[in-house]
Parts: sequence; C-alpha cells; structure tokens
Amino acid sequence: MITASVKTTRTKIIGTLCVILAGIIALILFFGGAEAPKAAESISRRAANNEERKEYISSRGFKTAAEPSLIEDVLLPEEMDEILAEYNESQMDFGFDLSPFLGKTVKKYVYPIEGEEETFATLYVYEEKIIAADIASHVDGWQRPIDGSPNMG
Repeated sequence: MITASVKTTRTKIIGTLCVILAGIIALILFFGGAEAPKAAESISRRAANNEERKEYISSRGFKTAAEPSLIEDVLLPEEMDEILAEYNESQMDFGFDLSPFLGKTVKKYVYPIEGEEETFATLYVYEEKIIAADIASHVDGWQRPIDGSPNMG
C-alpha cells in the first residue's frame, strides 16, 4: 500500500484557488465572447434584391407588403448634424454605423408593415448591404431601430 502526505498552507490553497478561478474566467471570456458575434452574423444583412430585404425585415419580426412603397437615392451629408448623430447612435447598438458612408449616395427602401396603420420599415442600403434600418409609426409619431430599442421620439 502506498500512502502520500501533502503539507499545505493557507497561502498555497488560496493561490491554487486563484489560479483555478482565473482559468475559469479565461474560459468564459474566450468561449462566451465568441458566441456574441456568431449570433449577430446569423441574420444576413445582404440586400441585393427585394427578397433579401424582405427576409431581413421578417427576421426582425415584421411582415411587409410585397414591394416597397418608396425607393429613392439619399445623399448622406459630409458631416453628421445633431439629428443624424442621434439616429446613428441608436443604430450603433445593433452593429450599424453610418459614419463610413458620409458623403455617399445610398438607397432608401420603405416597406409598409402589414396590419399596422401607417407603420413602415425603412432600410438604407449601400453596395447591396443594409447599413441602417428602422421602424416608424406615422400615426403614433415614433421611430426606433428595427432591432427593438425604445422609441426614438
């Protein structure tokens, strides 16, 4: 029979627990942090055609009309004013940022939301990719990012 004796001190026990805790935290950050981008990437922001644009809006929980009610070119200003900066800040919470597109012409697609009076989904598209998206009610007077933040006013 083999026996072993280990002499421990309070310092060794605390040190060992700290190393184990640090390892657990590192694993959580490594694996937990990797999941967030994958979840965001699971929703396609491609907008090469009407079906892809409708699919994006549908993925956010809204049913739209078959075709947009408005399609227009919008020239973004060279610099953000207060209103555009507020809009962009709300969009950034959902991975959108209009800053790289300042001074460029983008396509604006407006889709009526079925079953909601005067409520519209608006997509801003540059080179077949959605760069911003919102929902607005013309009746109730609110606008918010399509991904669900509180009304913007």
